[in-house]
Amino acid sequence: MYMDAAAMCCLGFGFLYVFSKYYVWGGVGLNFFICGFGFLWALPLKAIVHAIFEGEFHKLQINMTELTTNCHITAAVLISFGAFYGFTSPSQLLLVCLLEPFFMLINEHVVVKLLHVADAGGSLIVHMFGAFFGIAINIALNIKPKKLPEEHRTTSYMSDFGAMIGSIVLWVFWPSFNGALLYNDQTLQGRVLLNTYLAICASCAAAFATSSLAHRGRFEMIEIQNATLAGGVIIGMICPFQIDPWVSVLIGGIGGVGSSFGYAIYIFLERLGITDSAAVQMLHGLPGLFGGIFAAFAVLANNDNYLYSYNNGWLLETDSNRSRGDQFGYIVLACCSSLAIAIAGGLITGLLARLPLCPDVKTQDMLIDHDFWTIHSGCPDPRAKDNKGKFKRKRCAG
Repeated sequence: MYMDAAAMCCLGFGFLYVFSKYYVWGGVGLNFFICGFGFLWALPLKAIVHAIFEGEFHKLQINMTELTTNCHITAAVLISFGAFYGFTSPSQLLLVCLLEPFFMLINEHVVVKLLHVADAGGSLIVHMFGAFFGIAINIALNIKPKKLPEEHRTTSYMSDFGAMIGSIVLWVFWPSFNGALLYNDQTLQGRVLLNTYLAICASCAAAFATSSLAHRGRFEMIEIQNATLAGGVIIGMICPFQIDPWVSVLIGGIGGVGSSFGYAIYIFLERLGITDSAAVQMLHGLPGLFGGIFAAFAVLANNDNYLYSYNNGWLLETDSNRSRGDQFGYIVLACCSSLAIAIAGGLITGLLARLPLCPDVKTQDMLIDHDFWTIHSGCPDPRAKDNKGKFKRKRCAG
């Protein structure tokens, strides 16, 4: 399961982030850096956060569980990276990699340990948290979509093809990601895999149908790349529950349809002056939030689901006897907590990234590889065009 989760982070997100015409190397290369650094940095950081809440340091035992949780922590950073994709320098990205896991672990402790709300697939503590954290960073950096060069924001036939490969890799491994931490209970893990499998298949079918209907028989690539995966996000918190197969299919279908129409939210955010480079709100933010809402109502419908909502692989013991109504309220509180910590943490990180210690990227230099990579041939610098819109003779750096 660790290998599947790591493959999602390195290969799935890596290929998904090659959609930009002039930021292909930055997308896949910096994604690789986030994985390498994040997998390592998460180990001591978990000991630090544990010491903050417990009052003393303990040795951290490195095992498969810890390695897998490192993938979940790093996934939150990768999701945030999608929001400010192409807008930051490597030094600013390093700052995000240092700080975001700290805020993410604090929120996880609040949700799982203090509120006793389990989130096996990370709908709240990974997906929604990462998406809103990234948006908050963009707000703090004051990145305005109208100021970005339109040429830099374009995609190409081949870059979208590469991103589609990333979507397929994520789609294949998503059931393993949701059930990665439940390997000690094969029955529970099997239920997680089945529910996620049904939901993500439904979101795939619903996304294609919705995109075709909305665009008069044609498919919109950005919707297919994202909405087909929404079922894996929206089912993440509810996937350990005892639910009928049709419920998983329905939830996944709602995720696929909602994420497709979520493109309207993307346009609405840009009109408000908020930039979401890779449309992470479509795939992670809103589906993650609705996943928490669905889980809250599910605990009211069935007592067994109420039990699973606070006692699965994320939580080994509980010290309270709650009613289903109580647990409903705690899940809603967990949604609010995750939103508040994500937005506050993202704003703090973004403001720190504006300090002179972290060189920034000028607006006219965003979403291009040429300032941070040695490119020898085959990739023209869009800034090298003449007044007629043609590339000058010297096409590439290096």
